Amino acid sequence: MRICSGFYRWSQHYGWHFLTARIDEVAAGLAQAGYTYFEGLLDPLEGEGDWSSRWHAALDRHGVRLAGAYVHALLHEPSMQAQSIEAIVARARLLRPMGAEFVNANPQPIGERKTDEMLAVQAEGYALLGAALRGEGLRLVVHHHLPELAENGRELRHLLEHTDAGDVGLTVDADWMCRGGQDAGAWIREFASRLEIVELRSSYEGVWKETLGDGEPDCQALARTLGEVSFDGWLMVELAREEGTPHTVDLIQAHGHSLAYVRDVFGRHGHIPA
Repeated sequence: MRICSGFYRWSQHYGWHFLTARIDEVAAGLAQAGYTYFEGLLDPLEGEGDWSSRWHAALDRHGVRLAGAYVHALLHEPSMQAQSIEAIVARARLLRPMGAEFVNANPQPIGERKTDEMLAVQAEGYALLGAALRGEGLRLVVHHHLPELAENGRELRHLLEHTDAGDVGLTVDADWMCRGGQDAGAWIREFASRLEIVELRSSYEGVWKETLGDGEPDCQALARTLGEVSFDGWLMVELAREEGTPHTVDLIQAHGHSLAYVRDVFGRHGHIPA
């Protein structure tokens, strides 16, 4: 297992231009907190502008490697699917020189239940996108938030059951699973052969904590389950703040404390490089 930091808490702190105007501060903060790997955001990766080389240089300067990048994938609309795939693949080509291994793609939500026809088109789109990214040396992984977990995980389950493991892997966000009434451990066991990323974030009484730790979901139980299935993918520390989240440590301390917690708890059940 390898550990990376997700982008979201950094974007909350520095704003949505964190990959451009503030990338050197982000890279320095990641290194200070002890992270070697980082998941970026694919959306700003458009074109060959100077910011791209600055981003690459900043990561190199601070000894941080790009693990992959996150994107919303609009693949359920037939008229938009080809264009969406082309745009994602074009941006993803910029990732490989930075060492990236995956694209973490969340189905584009529409604010309501997707029809069976939409889900069928979406699964076809993910299969096409996965094959295209494989040709670029990247792994497509499906991400989820709450919408994909509605109706006992209807949308996420459909996507996994109608694509091949070679084309599409799985991210389990344990916190969203908990909030969505799903058993993250059950999903991990059922789809162990497709599991690529486990995202970690802690809540207490329904509110996000500022660091990863004991609370909901139960990281001790998750660690045991991952050990049982011999998981050897990515553990992602994906911190976030919301109303009610405590603020007793700074951004770098929060990520550093969370990294130490992951190494302690998950290191007991599987090899984690120092």
